[in-house]
Amino acid sequence: MMNLHSFSEVLVQLDRIAPATGLGAALAHCAQSIEYSLTGFPTQRGLLVRTLIGPLLLRKYLRQGFLSHDVKAPIPGAPPLSPDLAFTDGAERLRRAISEFRSHRGILAPHFAFGKVSREDYEKLHAMHLADHLRSFL
Repeated sequence: MMNLHSFSEVLVQLDRIAPATGLGAALAHCAQSIEYSLTGFPTQRGLLVRTLIGPLLLRKYLRQGFLSHDVKAPIPGAPPLSPDLAFTDGAERLRRAISEFRSHRGILAPHFAFGKVSREDYEKLHAMHLADHLRSFL
């Protein structure tokens, strides 16, 4: 099982992985998540999820060092991504999103399911999110 816990590890892995059908879209999906942590997610889960269930799940994932989710599910409310997106385009969007996250000095937007997330935990969460998607391509 691949585990990633930081953007530095993500960037190293991006240089190592081989292009595969659908991987460009998966990388762009992970970039969307990073972008939304800066600008705000298009929709939010209910208050009970964001304040009670989501934070419990987030702590569980951070404690165990990986997450598992439906890798086919889009981010709620996000515009659809082309499944044929080129690997290089998805990788470039992901690199740009990471760079923007690293240079962002403002408040981070609440996650659509986990609610308020610290900068450090968001980085781990985004890295684990990508690792979960990459597992289906290895």
